[in-house]
Amino acid sequence: MRGLVLLVGLIFLLAQGSLASDYFSSITGLEDLLHTEQYLTRELRSKVNAIQTALQQLESELSSIEKEHTMAASDTENYLTNPVNVYRLMKRLHTDWSLMEGRVQLMAEEMNFNATREYGLSYPSQEDVEGAALALVRLQSTYKLDVAQVAQGILNGVKYGSDMSWQDCFELGQQLFEMEDYNNTKVWLRESMERLRRQTSHAPSHLAPTSGPDTVTLNKMEATAKSLFQLGDFDTAFELSQRVLQFDPKRIRNWHLGDKGTAPPEDIDDVYLPKHSDSYSLSQEFAKYEKVCRGEVHPIVRQELRCRYSRGNHPYRFLAPLKLEEHSLDPYVATFHDILSPGKISQLREMAVPRMHRSTVNPLPGGQLKKSAFRVSKNAWLAYESHPTMVGMLRDLKDATGLDTTFCEQLQVANYGVGGHYEPHWDFFRDPNHYPAEEGNRIATAIFYLSEVEQGGATAFPFLDIAVKPQLGNVLFWYNLHRSLDKDYRTKHAGCPVLKGSKWIGNVWIHEVTQTFARPCDVFRDHEVSLEYEIIK
Repeated sequence: MRGLVLLVGLIFLLAQGSLASDYFSSITGLEDLLHTEQYLTRELRSKVNAIQTALQQLESELSSIEKEHTMAASDTENYLTNPVNVYRLMKRLHTDWSLMEGRVQLMAEEMNFNATREYGLSYPSQEDVEGAALALVRLQSTYKLDVAQVAQGILNGVKYGSDMSWQDCFELGQQLFEMEDYNNTKVWLRESMERLRRQTSHAPSHLAPTSGPDTVTLNKMEATAKSLFQLGDFDTAFELSQRVLQFDPKRIRNWHLGDKGTAPPEDIDDVYLPKHSDSYSLSQEFAKYEKVCRGEVHPIVRQELRCRYSRGNHPYRFLAPLKLEEHSLDPYVATFHDILSPGKISQLREMAVPRMHRSTVNPLPGGQLKKSAFRVSKNAWLAYESHPTMVGMLRDLKDATGLDTTFCEQLQVANYGVGGHYEPHWDFFRDPNHYPAEEGNRIATAIFYLSEVEQGGATAFPFLDIAVKPQLGNVLFWYNLHRSLDKDYRTKHAGCPVLKGSKWIGNVWIHEVTQTFARPCDVFRDHEVSLEYEIIK
């Protein structure tokens, strides 16, 4: 019985290693992929070194035999009348060549290498690869990055890593083509062909035939070119086909494309719309959000906004005032600086990592939570009472804002990897069925920044022209509701895509019940000022 339990446990662990883990959505887990490649590299290097040693021995013996034949060729009769030479010839053919044949076969067996055979290693799924491709395209679009520079490892003018090969660019272009993102397919395929052209033009003449694509890649290039032609992208199709014919002129027989004018698509304008995108990404509102992320839009300077010390709502804060930076007074958006220490942040992240799962979006009431390209990250939910650090976070938040933190959702720790983002959304629930009636809607949000981000990753408020860059230990706070408890549609916000780095945050959502005295309503409702922002433009 015990043996059966162990066997079941082993099978479970092996199965877990092979399951998709949404690696593209967060930095957590990516180290596992790096360790997998490090292991495979060591294994293959060990095999290559062993083969090289064996080849050097064979090379030495083969050179020795070739010298013998050079001597024999100069005077065959003299060579064969030497009994030593005759014996050595007989021995080589009877014994040595059989041994060498066995060694060659042994090398072939030792070179047997299967990267997917090893159990317990982590591998990305097709969804991961597609997610990473979309992340590159998202960054390219949001931050208006030049494709050639991205391929060189340059992000916003900073060189971070190695260049992409022409094969990398081609595979990315082909992947985007299969995902029906035809606009980006075109630019990445052209970058691929340009890199291939430069590579072959600089290669020595004797290497040129072998420095290009292999047969499998040529087949992919040919198939992609024909598909692009059928879709009406004649220029890219022609460029791809010319590269194919450059390396294999015999393939000219495969091309019977006819005249360009005989096979136009029914609606060329529709062909180049990115099929994976929804209408929101083509709206003026989304374009404004991207501008805020790029830093092209700045809020109007207002004299009433200040950076100051705040005594908060606790006598202790007379001795230890809070550092307050106001971003907007209506709706109220502010940053409290240096709330969490690096030590406490490390504790939070350590507690969250084992519980991380792909972030989901709220469905219809009663529906199942769903993953979405709208939100690419991982998160974990932590109970405040499970650790003193989280209890202290609520205490500090109450001191800073005066709000009652009795009714808060559990702390959500989230991690956004490279390209990770959360498109514009509201934190309040639009449908009352989404929240308990006895707790009310989310009156306020506090984001604890648990890391800094080298580039990108700002929290953007498109309607307020505000982008707050993550700073370690700071807390970004705002009200989601008017004093009348109506929804404040001006508070639509987003997590800009992370261009370089890893973004860690802790989300606290405070509900409206018990806030009557902390944030009393006015005599008249104050919601009309935000109603125009409900409609997407």
